[in-house]
Amino acid sequence: MDEKDVIDHSVSTATQGVGDAVGVLKKNWYVAIVNNNTEKSCGEKLRQEGHEIYVPIQKETHRWRNGKVKVVERVVISASVFVHCTEKERRQHVVTLPYVKRFMTDNARAADALGRHPVAVIPESQMEKLRFILYNSDAPVSIESCPVRLGDRVRVVRGKLRGIEGRVIRNGDGSAHLIVQLDVLGCARMDIAPEDLEVTGRHLSSTE
Repeated sequence: MDEKDVIDHSVSTATQGVGDAVGVLKKNWYVAIVNNNTEKSCGEKLRQEGHEIYVPIQKETHRWRNGKVKVVERVVISASVFVHCTEKERRQHVVTLPYVKRFMTDNARAADALGRHPVAVIPESQMEKLRFILYNSDAPVSIESCPVRLGDRVRVVRGKLRGIEGRVIRNGDGSAHLIVQLDVLGCARMDIAPEDLEVTGRHLSSTE
């Protein structure tokens, strides 16, 4: 059921904290769903409304056939704008905006009596990890549902992503994809050289 049709007036326990007790409403990161190819414009509109926003983008260098080089910004998570606001602001204002279709829900959590899952709250640590990956990765990053079977657990030991931990999927040609889990967002997937990785744990079904 669409959130614009039935707005849940119960405050999620994830939004309650010490700040609420002293009259300061806690702000969380939510994911507003918008139309494809409108992420930047919708993000700017939300910014003009006074909200802190984040549109995950990655800068890429494109080389045209005529020899020209241009740096473009690619939206990494389509149809999504991260909004930093209180639960009250989200329910009473942001969700009513005509260009916001709904909010991402956390399907891993139990649904209510109407079959609706709670709205997803993105932890600050995951936001920082996502920003770090997109800013530092030299290879294109995609966000996708995490595979059912993941390979070795690894840590990046070289390059600008040094210190990031995740799991790796090895390809038949010897190349590898690094998978970094981002909780309800799914996972970030990127190409990485095997020699830049240090194995920190083995998956029982992984093969060498």
